[in-house]
Amino acid sequence: MILLCGGLTRNGTTTGSIFGIDLPSGRISKVGALAAPVHDAGGAVLDGSGFVVGGGQLGPGSAVQRVGPTGATTTVGQLPALRADLTAIAADGELVVVGGGTPARSDNRVLATSDGSRFRIVARLLVAVRYPAVAVDGGLVYVIGGSAPSGDTNVIQVIDPRTGVVRILGHLVHPLSHASALVIDGLLFIAGGRVAGRAQDALWHLDLASGAVTASGRLPYAVSDMATAVLGGIGYLIGGEGLGPVASIITVTVQ
Repeated sequence: MILLCGGLTRNGTTTGSIFGIDLPSGRISKVGALAAPVHDAGGAVLDGSGFVVGGGQLGPGSAVQRVGPTGATTTVGQLPALRADLTAIAADGELVVVGGGTPARSDNRVLATSDGSRFRIVARLLVAVRYPAVAVDGGLVYVIGGSAPSGDTNVIQVIDPRTGVVRILGHLVHPLSHASALVIDGLLFIAGGRVAGRAQDALWHLDLASGAVTASGRLPYAVSDMATAVLGGIGYLIGGEGLGPVASIITVTVQ
């Protein structure tokens, strides 16, 4: 089961609802609520527990919330600073926090934690971004595009959290923000996002060795800001925004 935590509703309000998505049947049911409703947060699973990191309701927040398998939620810590529009991802047994910040300042610090309460800086992005697409493979964290202070960027950054080394791997065909990234059978795909504020339907493949980006397909509709999950070799793009909020789920498989 996938747990979908928080986000924005169709009328633009922030929700704290937690919904369970049963993949075999497609049934969706409400299973709980966050301790603090948030949108534009990061979310990842570490050691069997879900973590919802940062985000906010009326503005950026710093709360770190732990979500159990049944939807029970507790606040376990605080980020070092207010942070929304970020991504959290599990890498090498830790939760890594990448990107985001506040509307006034993008935060270049890459943070890591093993428990959601104690954070340390493991690296700094070369290009500070909000709304990047982020994925992990082989212990390396790939930060793709995003919104920089000067506008959207096409830069692809790769972080080694173990050494703190950050380098530019390559560049997208064009600047892109609000996209989603997922690794399926060892292949990294970049889905949707926004170009000059408009939702996209493109699916791209990023070659992790060369940094080359090639077109891989099209989504059924233009969409940005999707939540992602990969289970059993199938990628899931959940919700997001097109001309308005999207309630459907897209599956992505490697042919």
